[in-house]
Amino acid sequence: MILTATEEDGAQIQDITARAGVFSAEEIQCVREIWDEVIASGVEGSGYQFIVQKKDAQVLGFACYGPRDLTSGVFDLYWIAVSPEARRGGVGRALLTESENAVRRKGGRMLIAETSGAPNYAPTRQFYLNMGYTQEAAIKDFYSIGDDLAIFIKRL
Repeated sequence: MILTATEEDGAQIQDITARAGVFSAEEIQCVREIWDEVIASGVEGSGYQFIVQKKDAQVLGFACYGPRDLTSGVFDLYWIAVSPEARRGGVGRALLTESENAVRRKGGRMLIAETSGAPNYAPTRQFYLNMGYTQEAAIKDFYSIGDDLAIFIKRL
C-alpha cells in the first residue's frame, strides 16, 4: 500500500537509503536533511512530498518529489529507492506511478528525474526508460570527471 510518509517512517527511509548500495555518504545525508525539513516545515513549507510503499509496518521503498521552482507545472523526482529485499517486485514501478499520478492531481505537466551516468546507475536509467521517460539531456562530467548527469523527463 502506498501512503504519505509519516514521521514514524523516517528511520526506515534512512535505512533504505543507506542500504541501497548506490548512494554516497553525502547523498544519504541529503535524504536525511530533506526528511528533517519535511518534518520541521511540512510538505507545504518544504516543497517536498515523501510517499512510501508498505507491507504491514515495513517500508519497502520510498519516493520524494516536489514542484520545481520558477516553473509552471513542472515537478522533480528527487529520490526513489527500494529496499534491496523488495527489488524486482514492482515497488519502484508503483512508487513512480503514484508520484506521476500525484503530480497530475496537482496540475503538473512534466516530471523530471535526474540521475548519474555512472555504470552502476545503468539499471536506474533503464528503469526510467521502461517507465516511459525520455532521456532529454546529459551533462558530461557533471558530478565528477567521468560521472555524467542524465536528465529524464515524462510529459504527463
